[in-house]
Amino acid sequence: MFRWIFCAFLLFAAAAGADTNNRIPFHKSVDLQVGQSMIVHGYRGECGKRPAKVDKNRTRDTKLGVLSIGKWGVTKSRRCGGWTPAVEIIFTARRKGRETIEVAGENIKVRVR
Repeated sequence: MFRWIFCAFLLFAAAAGADTNNRIPFHKSVDLQVGQSMIVHGYRGECGKRPAKVDKNRTRDTKLGVLSIGKWGVTKSRRCGGWTPAVEIIFTARRKGRETIEVAGENIKVRVR
């Protein structure tokens, strides 16, 4: 019974805080061409809540490209036990090569051709 109540709470919280139709994937590795962009991660806050202090204009340069903020949605979280509000983290390839980037505590292998 508690599990159903908890799941209903998470769904309600996700619906109140994000677009539940935008399911944000997590990729352990990506393979892109120069100029291509891909959603690589969903940055979440506390379970059931949007992450605090998200600046849509903030970017972070990496060796091969740039990370930026995308749209609101939901991401599946093992820690939260299901879907929770998140914002897209998008990688845009700028140079050829390989690198590993850290996004929200997760390592993502990037290959740009």
